[in-house]
Amino acid sequence: MAQLTGEQVKPKLLGGDPVFATLTHARGNNAAIGGIKVEIEHGWFAARPSGTEDIYKIYAESYRDIDHLQRILQEAKILIDGVLLRDSDNQ
Repeated sequence: MAQLTGEQVKPKLLGGDPVFATLTHARGNNAAIGGIKVEIEHGWFAARPSGTEDIYKIYAESYRDIDHLQRILQEAKILIDGVLLRDSDNQ
């Protein structure tokens, strides 16, 4: 999970909006995020491994409303699960 790259996670849309950035490093100091962050005009999500459990966590924000946030979260989970499943199949 921490080794996810923008090449592995490259959605064109999220929450109905075009994706304009897929990041693995913070914008300000270029520090590794330890996961992935996907940004759209009206929100974002980040997915990172838990660190204490064998799970990942999704953090998200919508600048619109709760329905948009729920859509971002749902699409993020489907996206990350798909990438992790593909990676496990290739090992």
